[in-house]
Amino acid sequence: MNALAPFHPAIVHTPIALIIVGAAFELAGRALDREWWRKAAFAMLALGVLGAGLAVLSGRAAEESVEDQGVAKHAIEEHEEIAQLTLWLGLGAVLTRALAGRFGAARAAVAGLALLLHLAAATTVGIAGYRGGLLVFEHGAGVKTGGTLLENPEEGESERR
Repeated sequence: MNALAPFHPAIVHTPIALIIVGAAFELAGRALDREWWRKAAFAMLALGVLGAGLAVLSGRAAEESVEDQGVAKHAIEEHEEIAQLTLWLGLGAVLTRALAGRFGAARAAVAGLALLLHLAAATTVGIAGYRGGLLVFEHGAGVKTGGTLLENPEEGESERR
């Protein structure tokens, strides 16, 4: 999966956009009582979760080069942990939503749980995106100058904070 590492910055935008916009569609579909909004929301969620899986895989592949660059390990781990949580919450939301129809009288409660999981995934993917931005803009992760990765001389200082 090391081949995915250079594509991590591009891959991550898929789950960020689809999971968050899908949550907005889900809420709008419920508020307006429009089934097609909810179907679109589920499609976005499912594609967003697939994107989250690729983002986690490509992030793991990119992690080693970023650590070699001198980026603070705790910052990388915080980003990685919230990204993995997003993937698990998203998978839970997809499975719960897909199975909700099989629960008869409890369908509404299961659909409510799916909504909560989707909203939680939308929140955590936003946090993961923010932390990924911090890796780039505060720690210089993956930033090149003249074709060479920028060394992060503040690693020791970042670790002490």
